[in-house]
Amino acid sequence: MKHTISALALLSIATTPLFAGESVVPAIPELPVIIVTGELWESELHNTTASVTVLAEDALEDKGVQHFEDVINAIPNLTWTGGTSRPRYIQIRGIGENSQFEGETPDSSVRFLIDDLDLTGLGTVGNLFDVQQVEVLRGPQAGAFGANAAGGVVRIVTNEPTRYWSGQAEATVGNDDLRAGGVAVGGPLLKNDPEQLTFRLSAHQLLQNGFRENEYLDNDDTNERDQLTTRLKLRWLPNEDWSFDGQLIYSEINNGYDEFTLNNHRTETYSDEPGRDEQDTFGGSLRATWTALDAIDVVGVTSYTTTDSLYSFDGDWGVEGAPAPLTSFYTDFLTLDRERDVISQEVRFNSKAKQDAFGFIDRWTIGVYAQALDEESYAVWDSGAIWDTGYDSETVALFGQATHEFNDRTRLKLQLRLEYYEVDVAASGDFYGTPFDYGLDSSDTLWGGNITLEHDLSDAAQVHVALIRGYKAGGASTPNFTDARDITYDSETLWTIESGLRSSFFDDSVDASVTVFYTYREDPQFRDSEGSGSFFDYITTNGDSAKHYGLEGQATWFFASNWSLGTTLGLLEAQRSDYTARGVSINSRDLANAPNYTYSARLDYSPAEGLFGSLEVVGSDEYYESNSHTEKRNAFAVVNASIGYRYENWTFTLWSKNLFDEEYEDRVFFFDNGAGDQRYEAPAAPRTFGVTANYSW
Repeated sequence: MKHTISALALLSIATTPLFAGESVVPAIPELPVIIVTGELWESELHNTTASVTVLAEDALEDKGVQHFEDVINAIPNLTWTGGTSRPRYIQIRGIGENSQFEGETPDSSVRFLIDDLDLTGLGTVGNLFDVQQVEVLRGPQAGAFGANAAGGVVRIVTNEPTRYWSGQAEATVGNDDLRAGGVAVGGPLLKNDPEQLTFRLSAHQLLQNGFRENEYLDNDDTNERDQLTTRLKLRWLPNEDWSFDGQLIYSEINNGYDEFTLNNHRTETYSDEPGRDEQDTFGGSLRATWTALDAIDVVGVTSYTTTDSLYSFDGDWGVEGAPAPLTSFYTDFLTLDRERDVISQEVRFNSKAKQDAFGFIDRWTIGVYAQALDEESYAVWDSGAIWDTGYDSETVALFGQATHEFNDRTRLKLQLRLEYYEVDVAASGDFYGTPFDYGLDSSDTLWGGNITLEHDLSDAAQVHVALIRGYKAGGASTPNFTDARDITYDSETLWTIESGLRSSFFDDSVDASVTVFYTYREDPQFRDSEGSGSFFDYITTNGDSAKHYGLEGQATWFFASNWSLGTTLGLLEAQRSDYTARGVSINSRDLANAPNYTYSARLDYSPAEGLFGSLEVVGSDEYYESNSHTEKRNAFAVVNASIGYRYENWTFTLWSKNLFDEEYEDRVFFFDNGAGDQRYEAPAAPRTFGVTANYSW
């Protein structure tokens, strides 16, 4: 907490000249125009009623941000979990999966997109080099995105091809042997017609040893990071009626996984066989737009992703035969291989400029969506147990959105989605000499959407109230053991009432928004575990009900030329009722991954050239990391800072994350490793620093 006070004091000192006299206050700048792309209809941020956070490219670059996980703590009511070396699952408003070591569902409650590619549940392939912005939409988005958007949507928007040549090159070095570099280039492919065919190609590589040292192996890179991301975008405009936008992405992750130690040491580990966290992802999408008709545009989006991953870890995180607390009775090693293929097709019919359809619809969209997901996983313990599971799901949905304008200031928006969902789970293997083979299936027809009433208080202020129905499809857990008991679960329904205000004022120098919400969940899906060591049985169970309510607030003040002050606040109460899981009564309490508060404050000085700087404080309350156990991740407050210099096409940035070396956990794990249930902590990174050089043209 003392670090938080220190940072706030620095913010106070930095802003003191504003109030010393009017003569020192330069001309007030206007707010930049930001377009939100993650909804069915693109709109300017100040016209969007959704509770959304947008992080623009310039702000990301000034902070020295490398990856999406670097900005998670600055987003209200957003948390993450990861039984891997990186964030795998995201929770928004306390809704989302708790990452476990085995048996994760492929269909997560928070959707993760890179442009038109759906990479939900893969672990964030979230490299932020050469991106336009990051968008986080909070609350159920079922009307637009279906069953796996019950919590919200995260979308990374990458830079588009241009009719002129442009690009950038970047290099970063830092502590723990951090080395990173990227190149992006784009422009026209046809000399005589520069607009007809354009491209954008980018590649970024990050290498780092990690901050943990394995004392038993005398090795400082068992937590190494080796992450490559490449992207190619093409735009073809054959004539005035057609446009085609294609994208290819390849991501290769080859990380070490040596996270825990039995004595909870911050930087030392003792595994005699460190694990791995590897993932290769390839994806492609094609968006075709036809605009020849007078009244409507037709948009078709086809996408495909394929992923191979390997995840392994030392079962006791210790050394066989060593004295306590560095060893235990459990010495198994687990290797889990996964293969996933996802293909989807969407077609939309969008009305053009304002219409009067049926006498009351001013704008509308109608569409159809289909997706097929196939995942195979194969797990082996070195002591002899194996299992092979298959997870197949098919989704077909009809959706639509329409608005009616009562007058120039008041609008009613209706969104509706009807979805059929089917899932098949099969499992076979051998549990220490006992073979097993069985399958289960589940299907359901679901609907969701929202009704939103919007009113413009003025040209710069808007209020809204919305009733939203979200849903999460049921299914079957991928079992670990031979017992197929109770592994099917039902769909859940989410009802949300939401109201908000978004406004700019003081001559457009301030942009602020606040949203209050209440969500009631019927038959909520909870993931529970039982077992010890690596032998955990992860089963999803329906509870009776849960309720989530709170607030999200954001404000940015451009108080002087090149100066801005930004703040965010998330308040949340998320509670479950009593329920029964496999005959065991589970008492009501706060839900996992739902801190009562999250916050950030950031001071920026960002001129077009010359010296610039950023000072940021991010923090969170303590919260449970599991619905099955009582251990909590501790509260934290972290200060990040950067200072740099811009000269012509060059930018040099010296940055630090966790400037005051705050000690806190990335996650907490709780299990019996021979001495009763124990708390094991995966510590967050200590002070990290580096320098980044960027040349753009």
